[in-house]
Amino acid sequence: MPPGNDLPTARSATNTLGRIVRSLSVGLFLPSLAAETFNAPGFNPNPSRHDSLVHARVFVKPGVELTNATVILRDGRIEAVEVGLAPAAGSRVWDLTGTVVYAGFIDPHLALGAKKPPVDTSESEPDRGNLTSGAPRFFGVPGQESDPGRPGPSHGLKDISPERRVADDLSPDGKVLSELREIGFTAANVVPTTGLLRGRAAAIQLGSTSPNEAILAAETTRHAAFAPTPGDEAYPSSLMGGIAAIRQALLDAKWYVADHADHAARPDRRPRPAFNAALEALAPAVDKPESSSFVFEPGSVLMQDRAFRLAGEFGITPHLVASGQEWRRPDLVAELARRPVTFIVPVRFPAIPKLPDDAAWEGISLDLLRAWDWAPENPALIRRSGAEIALTTHGLSDRKSFRTALRSAIDRGLSEADALAALTVVPARLCGLGDRLGTIEVGKLANLTLCDAGGYFDPEARVRAVWIEGRLHETEASLTPVKEAKEEERKKKSTAREFAAKRVARSPIEGRGPSTNPPALLVRNATVWTSGPRGVLQKADLVVRDGRIVSVGDAPKDGTFHVVDATGLHVAPGIIDCHSHSMVLGAVNEATLPSTAMVRIADVVNSETDNIHQQLAGGTTVANLLHGSANPIGGQNAVIKLRDGALPQGLLLEGAPAGIKFALGENVKQANWGEKYVSRFPQTRMGVGTFYVNRFTAARQYQQARARGTLPDGSPLRRDLELEALTEILEGTRWIHCHSYRQDEILAFLRIMESFGVKVATFQHVLEGYKVADELARHGAGASSFSDWWAYKVEVFDAIPYSGSLMRDRGVLVSFNSDSSDLARRLNFEATKAVKYGGTPDAEALKFVTINPAKQLRIDNRVGSLEPGKDADFSIWSGSPLDSGSVCLETWIDGRRYFRRADEPARATALSAERTALIAKAKQIADGPAEAKATEAARKQFFVRALEQARHLGVSECQDCRVRQED
Repeated sequence: MPPGNDLPTARSATNTLGRIVRSLSVGLFLPSLAAETFNAPGFNPNPSRHDSLVHARVFVKPGVELTNATVILRDGRIEAVEVGLAPAAGSRVWDLTGTVVYAGFIDPHLALGAKKPPVDTSESEPDRGNLTSGAPRFFGVPGQESDPGRPGPSHGLKDISPERRVADDLSPDGKVLSELREIGFTAANVVPTTGLLRGRAAAIQLGSTSPNEAILAAETTRHAAFAPTPGDEAYPSSLMGGIAAIRQALLDAKWYVADHADHAARPDRRPRPAFNAALEALAPAVDKPESSSFVFEPGSVLMQDRAFRLAGEFGITPHLVASGQEWRRPDLVAELARRPVTFIVPVRFPAIPKLPDDAAWEGISLDLLRAWDWAPENPALIRRSGAEIALTTHGLSDRKSFRTALRSAIDRGLSEADALAALTVVPARLCGLGDRLGTIEVGKLANLTLCDAGGYFDPEARVRAVWIEGRLHETEASLTPVKEAKEEERKKKSTAREFAAKRVARSPIEGRGPSTNPPALLVRNATVWTSGPRGVLQKADLVVRDGRIVSVGDAPKDGTFHVVDATGLHVAPGIIDCHSHSMVLGAVNEATLPSTAMVRIADVVNSETDNIHQQLAGGTTVANLLHGSANPIGGQNAVIKLRDGALPQGLLLEGAPAGIKFALGENVKQANWGEKYVSRFPQTRMGVGTFYVNRFTAARQYQQARARGTLPDGSPLRRDLELEALTEILEGTRWIHCHSYRQDEILAFLRIMESFGVKVATFQHVLEGYKVADELARHGAGASSFSDWWAYKVEVFDAIPYSGSLMRDRGVLVSFNSDSSDLARRLNFEATKAVKYGGTPDAEALKFVTINPAKQLRIDNRVGSLEPGKDADFSIWSGSPLDSGSVCLETWIDGRRYFRRADEPARATALSAERTALIAKAKQIADGPAEAKATEAARKQFFVRALEQARHLGVSECQDCRVRQED
């Protein structure tokens, strides 16, 4: 096409577009056109940088459309955009009749060089390697462990690398750039892809493989993810460990700022502080958080809430990479959307798997079917919540599927205006490029996306070309002749799309939460097991008002009540499980270090697990969620109420005293881990004792420093989360729950703790506790035991089922726990075993799972017995709760009914009908035209279980459960 003002026809423009681009292709990819006036001999002359695009339909920005418009480009920028404007003199003229022009699309989260899937936190405890490493060097004795950090002046953990810049190692892959241009993208934010605090992204143009030419901004967003390096041996290896490591690093960055400022103020009166490249890079984010754009990739919907809470501790408002599971908790998404948050949303949707026959569908769970059916609606759901969204190709195994997936999202409610904003103005603003990209406005970079007349959101319309800083890149699609689809084929595709657009799956939060919440409640004429001083009351009434027990015994004489007639039924306090791992996201062990006192179970509480409903059906209302037993000093516990339907923060029992998991025995010295696990200290039982002495000595020193407020030289004190937790033990504000078996270890541990003035709250399992019952009672430690587990490994050969009764007889406060999601559904029967083995009276046996664990957890002022003033947590039974023939009919928490057995048949029928309908839909779509093109990766994705629903077979529960499964 000759330059000048001659206007070729639309057909001639289309036919010559490819020829012009090919003739200019050498010049387009020169290393630095701006630096040269003339090209070297043998190269084509530089192309003109002055172009007029005429007769186009132009979307200046979302919601602003111009018809028959002219866009003038000069030297890589937009010079003018107006309706009916004449072409600029001397410019090349392009007739774009029948063409739709958008601002060039921007991918806000491009993992360049690798098709990285979105973070999957379900793989949160990799296979154990040689567990000798760990940057926080508190092994108790000097060791030969190597530096687990990166080479150079970096952080001690290699997963903490905020100083990394993508721009420093950028090497754009021409194939990837071409794939992105083919689907209309002109720029991208290239993000770091490994570790926890990952570093800084770089914005690039997608027209050149030269890093120098490509980079628009060398530093854009900061990135973090809840994703410790898979299979790594160093701390952290678990989800909760990763969160703790990020929290400590952010605290260290705040301290780093203060420490260097202190040195600058008095350089002659204190030592010079060390330089740390990671903390130096992270410091601005915590010192002036409003100036940083921080992107978290949490990996699950519940971890999005945790990312916000963690960032909020430091005044940071993060943006979030959507997990694809937001449909599970739309209420949480709506809550997050009230903040200035942007969701970066992948359109990575599962496809129907190829199953051999109808019988194979019987093994497909309702949750997997829901995840498949909800997936295309997830972008619209997030946008309806009020949050801004930016769309990304992140995680797609085949980027060609992006437009098809986007069309599915639009069919499921995402408006085209919101989709366009998510490809242009929102990612531009997120990456700090709003002054250069995102709209077609004067002065902005000439990045444009050109499509056929149907527009980008018509899956049949081609992306004809993209302009990147005023340079044209034609797509392969535009060179391929368009095949007109037959009318019958078009109708078939349209019908299939309409069918797929109708969601069958219900929301998983439907039917959850309390089924009734009366302001005043009267449970009339029941046998009431109070687990308190009044014992068992016959034909008694229980009165509740505003979630608290008002009276037990006689009915009130006046007032309006919701009445439950319990004639012939039994009422008992809600069951309390003093040792549970059922509601924990990811692994329950951060097994890499001997002390992980800095990790918190409260960071990984799982409100979405089916265990909550199942345990409510057994009368359980409170659970003590404990870290596992892989290390002498484990993580901090969390006491929760099973308020089904609440978010993780809503499950936590307000005001419950803090606790922590300790452990003794074979697990902590790695005796049962395999022959190669022989180098992590401690390796002997006497080494365990030495380790405790060393850590509590360090905690005392830290305690003294905290009392002063500074180090001895007056410099700022670094806040150490591990020592802080141990200091709380010394101060009596955090209680130890210690995994134990053998009598000798129990006694040794008691002596060590008493030497530091520490009182132990409970010994967990304590299967030889009957041998040292007097010593336990004298110390005041509780015993939370198994009812009748024995002989499943060497150190429990002396366990006996009479232990609980024997310890009670000697004055020990005894409870029975589950340590098992299955056993937690019937802890009332565990209490019954104290009657069978040892002759414990019925009322006293029930206390083993009610008031006794409440006392052990120091929450007996709230729960554990039916007494005036306490929380109205109770269960209603068909007969005695200690009778194996009794069933739990209702479970109430805070005066709200969370379970009623009479509702279960209707619930089961509804879930079964939903599953049947989803299978029918899946089978019909599997035979449709669109599904035939699905990638194998998308089909495999169908079977990926969400973190909230994963069972984690082989790594869940505790270290003992792992041993039993392997045996």
